[in-house]
Amino acid sequence: MKVLFIRFSSLGDVLLTTPIIRAFRTHFPDAEIHFLTKKQFSTLLEYNPFIDTIISFDSENESMLLLITRLQKEHYTHIIDLHDKLRSALIKRFVRGKVITYKKKHNYRKKMLKDHDLKPIFSTVDLYASVLEDFDLSLDERKLELFLPDNEHDIVASFLPADKTRIVTISPGASWHTKQYPTEYYKKIIRHLLDHYDVRIVLIGTTQEKNLTTELAAVSETEILNLGGRTTLTESAVIIKHSDLFISGDCGPMHIAAAFGIPQIAIFGPTHPKLGFSPINTNAVIIQKDLPCRPCSLHGRGKCPKAHFKCMMDIKPEEIFEKIVDIIKRNDIK
Repeated sequence: MKVLFIRFSSLGDVLLTTPIIRAFRTHFPDAEIHFLTKKQFSTLLEYNPFIDTIISFDSENESMLLLITRLQKEHYTHIIDLHDKLRSALIKRFVRGKVITYKKKHNYRKKMLKDHDLKPIFSTVDLYASVLEDFDLSLDERKLELFLPDNEHDIVASFLPADKTRIVTISPGASWHTKQYPTEYYKKIIRHLLDHYDVRIVLIGTTQEKNLTTELAAVSETEILNLGGRTTLTESAVIIKHSDLFISGDCGPMHIAAAFGIPQIAIFGPTHPKLGFSPINTNAVIIQKDLPCRPCSLHGRGKCPKAHFKCMMDIKPEEIFEKIVDIIKRNDIK
């Protein structure tokens, strides 16, 4: 059995496929498992022992024709589509192998934006797990997995302080503006943490989010480590794993924190956990406001369709402070 799993993007979605890979490997230990994803997300799976080969797709330097030609040479027995978009449809059309596509429930999710009484989707992991039914398998557990390189501790030493100072890592950015907690609110949270606890604040983000992390870092010249645009995805994952608390909105790094099971605060605005995007982590605290207008989007928007942005603006920093106190007491953070 030679199997190709497909999930091109994005960060969180790729991580959410890992329970399916684990379950498949557990039941088919001799299968040859390949995973196709975009180049920028391939490091998420680079050290996963359940995957034999990672196929990276760089859309800027490789056409779909060339990718399909590459895949045709592999002679797969099965093609398991965990994306169900045009690119994966082309692969299923022109690459031989038994095709299995996950039950995306896209239309059902769209209906959930208007009908708030519909049954929630606990996790996208459950939707991905629908492909296991073709093999008479079921999911063992939903827990995400992210494996790190052997030089993990060298990475820690190169970025984080050597003393025993507690680390609070914040990932303030998001793929859509409306999923981003207000900058001024983040400043107040950072100031509160520095004034009341012996912690070091670490800011992470993509190159595109560097201006945002730089603005937040200005809250303190000495007690904030601004790593926005300065770390690889693997380095960011290592930093998150070795943090005592992680704070973010509904974003990819939220799922990295969940994979490591660290204490985390996840702030949801226009999106909603009931759409299947909740962090799978018993140490996660989700903060959100119940409003008649949310969720207004599956994945976020460029601007609030109501022009009031209450889903984020109504989550005051003081509410975050209360949750931080609970987490600090529960995890003995001084």
